[in-house]
Amino acid sequence: MNNFDEFVSLWEKETKNIKIKKDFKHMLFLIVYPDKLKWDFGIEKQTQTTTFMVTGGDTGASTGHDVRFCYRSEVHDVLLKCDHTHVMIVSVGMVFDMVSGGPEKRVTPITDFYDFVKSGKFCKAHIMAKPGQQVFFHHQHMNLNLTIWKDIGAPDMSKRYDLIKRSDDNFHDDYTPSWADVERMPTVINFTHSERARKSFSYYRNTQTEYWKDLDNVDMNDYYFSRFMTRIRKQFYIENTEGIGELPTEKFDIIFSTTAGYRAALLADQLEFDGEVVLFDYCQENLDIKQMIIEMNMSLPEINSYGKMIDHDMVLPDSIAKQSVKSMGSFENLRQLEEKMERDYDIEYWLMDLISPNYDRILEKIQGKTVFFDATNIFCYHMSHAYYTLDELVNSYKKLRDVLTSSNGTFYRGTSPTKQKIDAWVSK
Repeated sequence: MNNFDEFVSLWEKETKNIKIKKDFKHMLFLIVYPDKLKWDFGIEKQTQTTTFMVTGGDTGASTGHDVRFCYRSEVHDVLLKCDHTHVMIVSVGMVFDMVSGGPEKRVTPITDFYDFVKSGKFCKAHIMAKPGQQVFFHHQHMNLNLTIWKDIGAPDMSKRYDLIKRSDDNFHDDYTPSWADVERMPTVINFTHSERARKSFSYYRNTQTEYWKDLDNVDMNDYYFSRFMTRIRKQFYIENTEGIGELPTEKFDIIFSTTAGYRAALLADQLEFDGEVVLFDYCQENLDIKQMIIEMNMSLPEINSYGKMIDHDMVLPDSIAKQSVKSMGSFENLRQLEEKMERDYDIEYWLMDLISPNYDRILEKIQGKTVFFDATNIFCYHMSHAYYTLDELVNSYKKLRDVLTSSNGTFYRGTSPTKQKIDAWVSK
């Protein structure tokens, strides 16, 4: 990908059918690119990361936000023409910690924005008030009440303004007050300490590009990557975080499913199915753990004890995720279904990164068979977006679907790289 415009074009092409959710129609999420910023691999990854995090959901895992793109010089005109009541403005290079908060409630910069919208406040920004100089607001991140902004004459938020009054405190140095009154505007408030801890800005440091090329050895003293890497790790999901939904009624010869949780066992039980199961994962440790759980028919206490004996993260869904998978039944029922699957069907364990798989191996397995392919959220998984570019993910997704047309019929369940849910037969 050669520039910002190409990235925007691809993203908009792949998301053109996504609907803005009713609850968010009054909010605009504006992603801004500095006019003179030189495009390279590191900037491309920062653009992808910022975009992915603001497109929907408390943790960026969903869709439904009204996301638009522009250059920094265009921001004022975009805001004048939009009909939203509030906007989150984020420059390329902004990164959020999307796993903060307790198990009962997510607390992220996205939920912080939702709270700002409800607050009735005018503006939250990074205030730059150096002694003896005019005040300005750093372009990295701003939450703005557009209704108030237009009512006061729509001042250009990229300009500098005379200071009327400011707080005595500073977040750092002597120019970052917690609030400031400037000419022509109501009080502007700064991001709090806790809000700042949930995000970082790259400032386009030269070292970033090399870090993006080798995330496994990134310098965690770089605060940008310390926020980004909060959930970049290999882990085994003991239970699922999404249900299986409504299933087709056709008969299937083979099921492809990930190692996470008990989806494969539930699919084998509820589909019209008599064949073989392929469990796949990009991580050998996950395959080994899954095979051990199945062959030992482990209870949940046994799984927890096993997890303490090995050097690999094994996680349970939090209470929020569990609410979405109640339809799958109790753990004990799922364990019994997995026991039945192990007894009644041949199971193969494939080490396979679905983004860059051995397509010949898949072709050989599916030819002449009717396939249920349960890809879940792999193509839009945060790990996938961390290690692959957007165009790599889109091309891989299309390549896999093309390969799957070589079967006698494949029902694909999963997501696209831009987070659309797909539940449909793959057609040539």
